[in-house]
Amino acid sequence: MNRSVRNFVIVMLAAVFLAACGAGDKGPAESALKAAEQAINTVRSEGSKYLPDQMSSLDSALAGVREKLAKGDYKAVLSEAPALTSKAQEIANAAATKKAELAKNWEGLSSGMPRVVDAIKSRVDILSQSKKLPAGMSPETLAQAKAGLSEITQQWAAATEASKGGNLADALAKASSVKAKAAEVLTLLKMPVPEALKA
Repeated sequence: MNRSVRNFVIVMLAAVFLAACGAGDKGPAESALKAAEQAINTVRSEGSKYLPDQMSSLDSALAGVREKLAKGDYKAVLSEAPALTSKAQEIANAAATKKAELAKNWEGLSSGMPRVVDAIKSRVDILSQSKKLPAGMSPETLAQAKAGLSEITQQWAAATEASKGGNLADALAKASSVKAKAAEVLTLLKMPVPEALKA
């Protein structure tokens, strides 16, 4: 009987000790999760803009760690939260790199495209005022070129507006459409198509 009581007491003491150890991990686990949340929130804006898929995965992982904290699995939180912080830093670095790359691409386009548009406009104006169109140029072709110029002007204005708003990915997507349309109109006008528009 005494042995049974002693064994019971030992088991109870062990359970209390383990519970105390688990409770002792709660504070550090909460701190680790808070640090991860702060790191993720810091990178959220740029990460969502330039690396939306990775940012979504990170948010899902964060939700999982929050759930483990709520269930009292402090050791798992202590193990996984630092990895979230590291991943947030990786995303921050990758987003900064992508942003710089997009900015460089936009800079090249924004310096060259207006000259292309001006050249098209100048050619359309000359042909519109001409009493006789050159060989191989019909009134219908000129009308197509005019419509294309109008479309290019509108699309380029939208791309420029997007870049001013800081949305370089959207600006470049719109600029890609402008490039394709500009190449088409230059061909209609029998003007040379720059290599940059073919890429």
